[in-house]
Amino acid sequence: MRINYKIGFVIFVFSLLITAAIIGGFFILRNNFSMLNIGESLGSQIVVTSELKGNESMQENLSAFNVESISGKTLDDTYLNGLLKFLPSIILAVCTVIIGLTLLLWLILRRIYSNQMLSIIHDLKFIENFSKKNIQDETVAKAFEQLKGKFDGNLDDYKRLSSYLTHEQKNAIAILRANLELEENETGNIKILDRLTDSIDDILTLSNNTGNQVSETVDVSLVCAEVCDIYRKSYPALNFQFDETETTLIYGRDRWIYRAVSNLVDNAVKYGENKAIDVSVAKKKGSIIVKIKDRGKGIEPTVQANIFNHKYRINGLKQDGYGIGLSVVSHVCDLCQGFVYVDSEKGRGSTFYLTFPSL
Repeated sequence: MRINYKIGFVIFVFSLLITAAIIGGFFILRNNFSMLNIGESLGSQIVVTSELKGNESMQENLSAFNVESISGKTLDDTYLNGLLKFLPSIILAVCTVIIGLTLLLWLILRRIYSNQMLSIIHDLKFIENFSKKNIQDETVAKAFEQLKGKFDGNLDDYKRLSSYLTHEQKNAIAILRANLELEENETGNIKILDRLTDSIDDILTLSNNTGNQVSETVDVSLVCAEVCDIYRKSYPALNFQFDETETTLIYGRDRWIYRAVSNLVDNAVKYGENKAIDVSVAKKKGSIIVKIKDRGKGIEPTVQANIFNHKYRINGLKQDGYGIGLSVVSHVCDLCQGFVYVDSEKGRGSTFYLTFPSL
């Protein structure tokens, strides 16, 4: 039986019991009223008259037979007083029954609610073994089903991400080991170590969340200049511009901003087809805007719609060449209360915008 049916049934029974209590009180009142023997209480030598004023002869005749007369109003008052004598106790009894039934209803509903909560808590502990049949309430069952779907999806995504990162690091370590054994290619070894360091930094950044991180003041222009200086050594066509008179401070962490900008510049270098790349930092309307523009092959419009989708980024690591870098970029924007946007045209390059609230 579904939880809603249980509650509906309990309320229906409660309504019937309340109705029965009210009807029972009415019958008790009627029985008490019918049991009133006003005649005995008044005596047998009583005559009820509607009006005695102006009829002195009738009153003298009744007195001669030792018969007392009373008015109809007096008789009505006598009946009313007899009825009111039982009314408080009847009302008290009916109210007591209603209160008792209400308390019983509360206890039953609380028991139903507690059982449902215990069932939910149990299913949360074993969400991987969740079955819709175990949840009595349809709304709760649908919510659980959605929760389990997200849980399974995120778990699969993190498994794929872990597998990808492990594979990349194993390859880098294998190449580094081979080079060390041959004692050659020192420059290549340094690049491999840099790649390993970057991937570890990406993992650390992805593992951060806003709930347990302490933000600090970050100079975005300074971080971008550092990134550009490193990449300009191997890609001279990298240009960097910023306004020295403007302060470009935000709340965040240097590593977060460094990894976000570095990933975007790295993509621009890889797929920019050796054409000029422009990086700029500007302050506009209370926001710090980082712009990374390349003139490479661009991104398909259909891909742009999904490029920042979490599942697409993970599942399509090798499809568009952008790997997990955009995962890091998007996550950094979330950490810093900002957002990322891409404007791209196939064959004409891409422009990525990072926007953060300024201090």
